[in-house]
Amino acid sequence: LTSCKGMLQRLVDNLALSYDEGNPIFREFNEYLLINHFLLLKMECESNPSLTNVYCRLCVSLLRYTKIIRPDKAFLDAGNSCRQIRMDNMAFVFLKRYLDLAEAIEDPDNAQFEDNVDFQDTDIPSPFDIPLPEQNLLSEDEREEIRDWVLQIQMDDSVETTLNMRQCEESGNDVYEASLINPYTNELYDPCVVSGYPLLRSNMITCKLCNKGAVREFWNEYVAESQKCPWCKSIQTTY
Repeated sequence: LTSCKGMLQRLVDNLALSYDEGNPIFREFNEYLLINHFLLLKMECESNPSLTNVYCRLCVSLLRYTKIIRPDKAFLDAGNSCRQIRMDNMAFVFLKRYLDLAEAIEDPDNAQFEDNVDFQDTDIPSPFDIPLPEQNLLSEDEREEIRDWVLQIQMDDSVETTLNMRQCEESGNDVYEASLINPYTNELYDPCVVSGYPLLRSNMITCKLCNKGAVREFWNEYVAESQKCPWCKSIQTTY
């Protein structure tokens, strides 16, 4: 993955000389570069208990790329990482979708997804638009344990079984907190280089060397632990 990121970075840099950022070719390869970067960073943060919060956000952000990466693994990781930091509402939604995907993998001819209301107005692809792998990641017994937890949360009136929202800075409407697309204004946000979450005027800082943007909270958590920018690897400080 590391060597792949270097290759993709050089390719994107060369494409930028000939195409603007809105060009479909540039956007496609820039997306591959971002996916590669987030996967590398996810692997790094997974092994560091001090970066559990950043790891969770990376898992959640990667869900927008499930047309390209393995979808059941992405939803499983997102759900489990949300459980780890006690974000049970998000964990419920993601693990419920994981179970739907697992059943479809088990019996593709009779796959029946519920409506996509849980992910309406987000940038997470519909289950009808993502390719399914041929085999499940987990055994039936392991999936049954997840079903039991999902049912337990569904019966718990103290847990809101919906995604976390933020207030749109322009319209004041509630928007899914990790979405790079604002469904009310159609505005596109750049992703935080640390977490993949959207960069907003109220929370954005930039690396002093590469000028990549980050959400202040997640930048500070990562840099306090690593002392470097996650993108260009230059020595950096917290804000």
